[in-house]
Amino acid sequence: MLRALFAVVLFAALTGAQDFRLAPAPRSLKPGRGELTLSSPVVIQAASTEDHAAAETLIEELKAIHGLKASLGAGPGAVIRIMRAGAPEADREIRRLGLAGEALDNEEGYVLSVTPSGALVAGRTAAGVYYGVQTLRQLIGPGGRAPAVTIADWPALRYRGLSVDISRGPILTEEQIKALIRAAGEYKLNMLSFYMEHVFSYRHAPLAAPEGGEFTPELARRLSAYARRHQVELAPQQQTFGHLHHMLKFELYADMAEIPYGSVLSPESERTYQWIRQAAAQLAASFPSRFLHIGSDETFELGEGRARARAERDGVGEVYVAHMERVGRMLAPLNRKLMFWGDIALRHAGLIPKLPRNLVAMTWVYNPMDDFSPYIKPFRDAGFEFFVCPGLNNWNRIYPNVSDALGNIQNFVRDGKRMGAAGMFNTHWADDGEALFNLNWYAIVFSAAAAWQPGEVELAAFHRAFDWVFYRHQDGDFADVIRRLDRIHGLLRAARVGDASNRLFWLDVFSEPGSAIAARIRPSASEIRRIAEEALVDLEASRTKARCRRQTLDFLRLAARRLDYLGMKVQFGARIAELYRDALNHQADAARVGRNLSRINSTNGLLQDLRDYANQIKALYRAAWLTENRPYWLDNVLARYDAEVLYWVEKSRQFTAAAQQYSASKKLPEPEKLGMYLP
Repeated sequence: MLRALFAVVLFAALTGAQDFRLAPAPRSLKPGRGELTLSSPVVIQAASTEDHAAAETLIEELKAIHGLKASLGAGPGAVIRIMRAGAPEADREIRRLGLAGEALDNEEGYVLSVTPSGALVAGRTAAGVYYGVQTLRQLIGPGGRAPAVTIADWPALRYRGLSVDISRGPILTEEQIKALIRAAGEYKLNMLSFYMEHVFSYRHAPLAAPEGGEFTPELARRLSAYARRHQVELAPQQQTFGHLHHMLKFELYADMAEIPYGSVLSPESERTYQWIRQAAAQLAASFPSRFLHIGSDETFELGEGRARARAERDGVGEVYVAHMERVGRMLAPLNRKLMFWGDIALRHAGLIPKLPRNLVAMTWVYNPMDDFSPYIKPFRDAGFEFFVCPGLNNWNRIYPNVSDALGNIQNFVRDGKRMGAAGMFNTHWADDGEALFNLNWYAIVFSAAAAWQPGEVELAAFHRAFDWVFYRHQDGDFADVIRRLDRIHGLLRAARVGDASNRLFWLDVFSEPGSAIAARIRPSASEIRRIAEEALVDLEASRTKARCRRQTLDFLRLAARRLDYLGMKVQFGARIAELYRDALNHQADAARVGRNLSRINSTNGLLQDLRDYANQIKALYRAAWLTENRPYWLDNVLARYDAEVLYWVEKSRQFTAAAQQYSASKKLPEPEKLGMYLP
């Protein structure tokens, strides 16, 4: 606590008396005197038509957040000027304000000056100008007031990306992808990639893409054009080795599989390479990116089937390298940098120098560590261009493990910058098909700061800035809720049951293994519920304070409800077991048995409470899903909620039957007859 307080005080001291809440934080910030107060109509001058997209983000900000009318104009009436370094007028103004320097030597650098009379943003390129305007957006506070300041800024890493899983269930709608693109540009991420296994609509494999879950070439071209306006590159990402079960399960494609209906393409099948060549050509035609990500991670089945004899003769590593070498050579005419996941290469680190040099190593690990050099050094020493790829730690969880995500991102990206990484490629995964994207913004924005800023991101300063830079809310209410919910992972880890996972959410607390897990959670269940319920109260109280992205708060509310339900299920399961055990031990006392059974199963029974809460959460989950995703796959998750509700309905029926048996015979059935394990 003292350390965090000291960090906040230090941040304030470094930035002067004015409170600058910016993310990413700029390299050089010099507070000036006074402030600029904007009033309608605000005239914005953008000398280049390429910079109109940047100006439009500012116009929308002034209208939506501050209620100010703004428009593009020219001449002396312009209060905000957006200029390109290199143009005579711009260079004169840059020299007059003393803004020239290293920032304008960088392709994505910018300078920004705010004085009481106006603001100037200048960059050498459209990207630099765009990023300068995004910083200006964050500087403009309530009442349209911006503090006088001089900023010079440029990124630490050339590429700053985010990978989004759209192959394991949730597939973002086009509207949500566009919102993601705008947010990426706002926080100075310049690359997005959608992880694809079987969802792209390939002409040569039409059965693979699921109906309602297709990612079409037309959509790719539309989104790529939209992204370019916001200085974001959409890099295609297609698995071309492993993770292809949902294609290989079809009989028409089964001859490419290493093992029958498995997940790995076999290098022993010539059709494998025909498929890869055609897929890569269609992706290159649909995404005008400098990169093509060919996946190739977790090829665990390699050498177990068709390639077994070759693997036994040469080694699995050699089979892997030979495949990668052939793919690299085959796709060279596309003139794309071929990204590949680095995990299998690291398992055979001695063979890394044999990999083709047109590959870009995407080295990944998702745990927080002090030193990530073992995941970087083998690729760097072999002369490969490489990206560091941390993770959001959202997969398989009710709520992302924010602490693990920040620890992983901070140190991995720090070591990547120190050791010469070309970029960062943060990763979102939806392994179990339930993960909702809009729970992840805190760690996404943090990763943008980590990739842009030199050195490490000051955690306390980022936390303090988050509500403003993401919600345009001056206090820290939402950031505090995000970090408080994160504490629940620690409570569950201390109970030796892992993170707050979906596995725990669906736990059968009356089964023998489930009751053992629930017993470990029980001492923390009350605190888990208090944290979750206090978060719900705070979110409701602060909801209207979010001036933008208010809909993302619904996802936090859903997560808090699900965490509360987990704690309730553990508590109520224990109470039901306690009441029934007591009834079994006092069967001669009809009144006592009746009271216990009524507490378990009645209008206000514990079983009915669990049924009702599961139904409530199902409705919230469905609404949240459809806010961000297509309907595809949703029924697979809702079926689990239906099963959860029906579980409690069936338990109610069983207890009703038990009460009827007791009424007739004064004897209760054994717990096993009710599907209950009572240790």
